Parts: sequence; structure tokens; C-alpha cells
Amino acid sequence: MVPMTYSNEDATKETLAFVGAGVAAGLTWFAIHFRDPAYATTAFPDSNGVRLIPGTVFFVVLFVLGRILMGGQAFQGGNGRRSPSSLDGKDFEQKKTPQETADAMARVFAGVSDEASRKEAIRDSLHSVPRIIALIPTAFYLRFGRVGPLGWGLTVFFDVLCLLWAIGLYFRPRTEYHSPVKLRGDWADRVGAFWLVACAFGPFFGWAVTEALPITQTSWRWLYGIRTFLSAVLPVLLALPLMRYIRGKSTLVSLPLMIGVTLLPFSTAIPSMQDLIEGPTVRHVQSPAPAVRDRQNPAFTDRPEFYLKHTDRGLR
Repeated sequence: MVPMTYSNEDATKETLAFVGAGVAAGLTWFAIHFRDPAYATTAFPDSNGVRLIPGTVFFVVLFVLGRILMGGQAFQGGNGRRSPSSLDGKDFEQKKTPQETADAMARVFAGVSDEASRKEAIRDSLHSVPRIIALIPTAFYLRFGRVGPLGWGLTVFFDVLCLLWAIGLYFRPRTEYHSPVKLRGDWADRVGAFWLVACAFGPFFGWAVTEALPITQTSWRWLYGIRTFLSAVLPVLLALPLMRYIRGKSTLVSLPLMIGVTLLPFSTAIPSMQDLIEGPTVRHVQSPAPAVRDRQNPAFTDRPEFYLKHTDRGLR
């Protein structure tokens, strides 16, 4: 039996099916909320009955487009894909150069063993980007009734990971774009090694702190300070030791990547930084007060509340 191959054309068709399903589900969601746009911007998740409609549209369109574009081989190309290599003792040994480390990671995690497999790995990473944009928000919406900051953050995280993986594989054999500065292995390199970790997990832990702990008039400043430090200050500080390696033609690649990746977590802290600078304001909210009778709204009364306008949080 001849093994089924998974060509670039098959990957493109499969990606188009995911994109079409995501667009159809998104348009369905907008159509449902078209008559009541204010409801779509509230903090309340959609009910099970509402979220069932876009979810059904997503999977039906995904199946139909897959069958139309790929026929009977829709979403069955796994036999022709590369598989990661198995680990051996040498993979855990300390490598002499960053290039050796990159080659070992590409071989173990992406099955890269020659030029053809390297190109396939780049292709798969790029095709993963639109599929992730379609799949992760859909999964969060079907489970929780809305995507939310965590869902969008996870989507951006995996998309950036796939793009960085593709860029790294693309420039691996192009040594003229590698840094001419040799790795020193000192304390600055050990600190800078956590730069990408801080960019990925700093915003998450900053968000978790402000979501898990109550935001009150006495706690909001230090909670927002922690989020600003983890999301904005820490990635910038950890990027500084790596600046000494941005030399020569590597600047054309390394500098835009470092600035772009660092700005991603930094941007998540901008609303918190704005609230830290400006402080809370006072707004009037309606609270249930059956005993109070008002001509305009006999069931509710206005009460003042301290409010952080950039993050849309009220202070208890």
C-alpha cells in the first residue's frame, strides 16, 4: 500500500478550510448580535443555546470545505507528515554553540534532518498560524461563551511561537545573518536567556494577579504595579543583555524581532500603566434600592463609585 503524501497544495487547501470555517462562524456570531450590539460588548458570556449556533456552523463549514477542496482525503494527511525524532542521551549534553542547540531542537521537535524537511517544517509552521486563529477562539467561545483576554492571549502566543519557529528555520543556513559576536556564557547571557520566557508568561501572570485578587481602593495600585512590572518592565530588562549580540547583518533580523516581540507583552500593560498615572475617577452606577422611589427609575438609585476607566474596573 502506497503511503499517502501530504503536499504543499494539500496543506493550503486544509488551511483554507479552517479559515473559511472561522470566518463563517464569526459572521454567524455578528449576525446573532446584530439586533442588539450592546449585548455583544457586555461582560456576560453567551448562553449555551447561542454559542451552539456559531459552533455548529464552524464544524459544518469545516467538514464541507474539507470535502470539496480535498475530497476523501480531507484532514487525513497525517501519514505523510514528518514526525519528531526520538530523544537520545546526546540531546541532553551541553552544546558548544547556539547553532548546535538550534539544530538539535529542529531535529527533535520538528523532525528536521535535511533541506527538504526544513522547508516542510517552515511550511507547516506558517500554515499553523491561520489555523490557530480559527481554532483557539472557537474553542474558548464554545466552552466559556466568549473568547476573553486569556483566549486571545493564548492565540497570539501560539501564533508568535509558530512565526518565530519558521523564521529561525529559514535563517538557520543563512549564516551571514547570524551574529558575529561569540556567545560569552556569563551572567548577562544567563539573565537574557529568560527574555522570551518573560515575554510569554509575564503578561499571563500579570493578568492572573489582577483577576485572582480583589481590586479595591487599597490594593489596586500595587496589583497594577505588579502587572506592569511583569508585562512591561521585566521583558525590557531581560532584553538588554542580548543587545550586545545585535551586530552586522544580524541587525536586519534580530533587532526588528526583539523590538516586536518585546512590544507584545508591553502593550498588554498599557491600560494598567495609564490607570496608574491618572488614578481612579468617580462614576455613578445604578444599584438596586426598592425602598427608594425615583420618578425616572423607581427600582434603582444612583451611587458614586471609584472607577479605573482604562481597564474598566470598579473599585470596591
